[in-house]
Amino acid sequence: MVQFHSREELFSALRRRLPIMLLIVVIGCLASVYIAMNKTKLYRATAAIQIESPRIPDPDSGRRMSDEAVRRIELIRQRMTSTVSLLQVSEDVGLFQPREPGGRMPSRDEKLIVLRNAVTVRAETGNFAFSPTVAPFAIIIEVVWEEPEAAAALANGIMTAAIAESRARNLQRAQDALTFFDEEASEIDARISAVEAEIAEFRRANDEALPGSIAALRSQLASLEVSEFEIDRQLAELRANSDRLRDADLARRTELLENQKRLIVARESEIEAAIARAPDVARDLGILERRLDGLQEQYSAVVQQRADAEFEQVMEVQDQSERLEVLEEAVPAEYSFSRSRKSIVMLGALFSVVVAFGIGYLLELFNPAIRSAAQLERQLGIKPVISVPVVQKRSSDIGRWKRRGGLFALIFGGLALLAAGVARLVDPALWGRFLPRRANS
Repeated sequence: MVQFHSREELFSALRRRLPIMLLIVVIGCLASVYIAMNKTKLYRATAAIQIESPRIPDPDSGRRMSDEAVRRIELIRQRMTSTVSLLQVSEDVGLFQPREPGGRMPSRDEKLIVLRNAVTVRAETGNFAFSPTVAPFAIIIEVVWEEPEAAAALANGIMTAAIAESRARNLQRAQDALTFFDEEASEIDARISAVEAEIAEFRRANDEALPGSIAALRSQLASLEVSEFEIDRQLAELRANSDRLRDADLARRTELLENQKRLIVARESEIEAAIARAPDVARDLGILERRLDGLQEQYSAVVQQRADAEFEQVMEVQDQSERLEVLEEAVPAEYSFSRSRKSIVMLGALFSVVVAFGIGYLLELFNPAIRSAAQLERQLGIKPVISVPVVQKRSSDIGRWKRRGGLFALIFGGLALLAAGVARLVDPALWGRFLPRRANS
């Protein structure tokens, strides 16, 4: 391992490796300047949308606010970053116009890749100790772009489109709900009318067997039985007194009583049949009435829901329901948030110096020659008696000087390039690009 035991040895090693180290530093500085000059500045624009609560709150909305709000805001966020929305907004603000006349326009997929990497949409939630729910209260839109005006225009375009689309969808949803409940109420009302007509027809067809008529039928049946008994008694008297009456008169009176009895018996049969059918009629009538009650309950519920939908529509039209409002518009950034070119050049130069010293140390490590009497005595334990310098011919000296001259020429060429770069750096126009600059309004 190479160890330097004195400053003379360290300086001697630096002198030996100075040309290659200078070359590395020059190349590194030039590369840093080139990278810095080609570095693209990025600007961030932020827009904020506030989620306003309804001005007339729903008393039952507290326990379901969190889940519904999270789902609704997630749906809005997905619409903001949808393909159609991003492409439409970018076209409205004119982001992808060719910089040169007749230049190539990026394809649809290329636009989407750039936009999705540039646009970030997130929801801010409020988590308060006194609140039992956690619901989003703001949507933050961040856009990173090469031009501050374009970044602000894109963020504001996405925000405006989201607010307009949300309002339009809320109005359409309220109108659709009102239309649905109107149709549902009309359908249920028609079904109620049909069931009422069916019940009326059933009552007409089974009038005597209805539950309310059974008592009257039983009373009528008892009266008919009394009348039948009286007719039987009269027939018995006629038969007993037949010798006192003429045959024609007896036959006439007997036929009259028997006709009355047949009518009474027929009526009794009808009443008994009606009484026998009464349980079935009551059951069928109960089924129809329960159907009617169920339809009426449905109709009442639909009417209430329609009233709620109509109220929601009025709230939407008057802009009184939950809505999106502009909390903060995006403005063009004054300074770039990306690393400045000056810092890139400084870091590149520092890195070049570190690499140069590292390369010099590695060259010394791979060529551990004994270069002085002190090194010989320290490493081999032999004290030299005399040190004889190497005497080279003049021709070899000339070749060595040629090699050194070529190396120095290369170094001086690199220094010249570095000087040109420095001259470029002192140009005021270039310094305006290196330092954070105020965006054009």
